[in-house]
Amino acid sequence: MLALSDSWKKELESRFHIDTCRVLNNGVDTARFHSAAADVSTHSNSFLMLGRLGARKGAYDLINAVELAVRQNPELTVCMAGDGEVEQIRALAAEKGLQRQIRVPGWIDGEEKLDCLKNAAVLILPSYHEGLPVSILEGMAAGKAIISTSVGAIPEVITEENGILVEPGDTAALAEAMLRCSGDIKMLEAMSQSNIEKADHTFSIRQMHEQLAAYYRQAMNHE
Repeated sequence: MLALSDSWKKELESRFHIDTCRVLNNGVDTARFHSAAADVSTHSNSFLMLGRLGARKGAYDLINAVELAVRQNPELTVCMAGDGEVEQIRALAAEKGLQRQIRVPGWIDGEEKLDCLKNAAVLILPSYHEGLPVSILEGMAAGKAIISTSVGAIPEVITEENGILVEPGDTAALAEAMLRCSGDIKMLEAMSQSNIEKADHTFSIRQMHEQLAAYYRQAMNHE
């Protein structure tokens, strides 16, 4: 049995009374996302959310956090890209007068996703429930600092070296994390470098394939 993280491994082993579960991380094409790395000093006010837009992913919390944050930094902008409750998100941003600060393009992929990553310094995902989100790994490979929540396997991947974690639903803390990132270029640069290295070392497709092959070899040797 394979699990996405140590926390899921422990959960599965406890639930099914086994001790043979192994961890296999999600993997991303790190070389492809390296092309979206950029000088964070030119994008320090720009944030990107990738994923399904809705309450479970914290999309409405993010709008409320932006409303708080722009009172101190009117230049702050967020691109919220994904499927789901796109029209509702656009409507709430308009209702709050945040059309200039919040862009909601809908689902993006391919070169459009890389362009959005290139034009942001921080990948933000304020989810309530997660396993190991691919969007965070893509952001790391692209050299983005991460703001997310302490749910699922995220705390195993994001530490103070490469991002900021807040509790789900804490919009004040979310706003503060955004302001902290936009105001600290040196921190963003350090997190960017840390995430590129961590993604290459731990979360590349190559690394995932090598680990899976090793598990198969172990299984065959025990037959």
